[in-house]
Amino acid sequence: MAKHNIHDNPVRDEWLEKIGTLDSVETATSFIQDFRENHTSPFRTTYSLELDYLFIEAKIEERLSVLKAIKFSDNDLLNTATTGEDAARIADTWKRRMDAETCKYGAEKILIQFRQLYKPPVMPVNHFLKVDTHLGSRLMELRNTDYYATPLAELRKERGVKVLYLGNGATP
Repeated sequence: MAKHNIHDNPVRDEWLEKIGTLDSVETATSFIQDFRENHTSPFRTTYSLELDYLFIEAKIEERLSVLKAIKFSDNDLLNTATTGEDAARIADTWKRRMDAETCKYGAEKILIQFRQLYKPPVMPVNHFLKVDTHLGSRLMELRNTDYYATPLAELRKERGVKVLYLGNGATP
């Protein structure tokens, strides 16, 4: 756990400096995608920003949005991702990928990866929400067969979860 103020701290200041150097849609897009992969979701590579990652992500999103508004035409704002890809093609690709998935855990990974790569402002909201809804619905279809009837111990075993117990004499 961090040993500094939550709202005004050196971690946020450091990240705000990095964000301030982003000067193009391309660099900001790459930056936010790397940030999301490393610092968000259950598959993050580090928990070092546990208290600050949502604030930092929001600030990166703000910067990318400003750069995007400057560079993109009205049509591009509605139909092009900041990666340069056509939003409709991205949507079709990810829908097909999810529709082909038969494992609920594989489907979870697809949904998480899609969100890390394309959550707005990377992908226009009008396309993102439709795809996200489709992917989430398909995930729930795959989970629906007795997902909540599965005992917690069995779910943990399926996912390879290691439970940590804290405190004096803590046991399962």
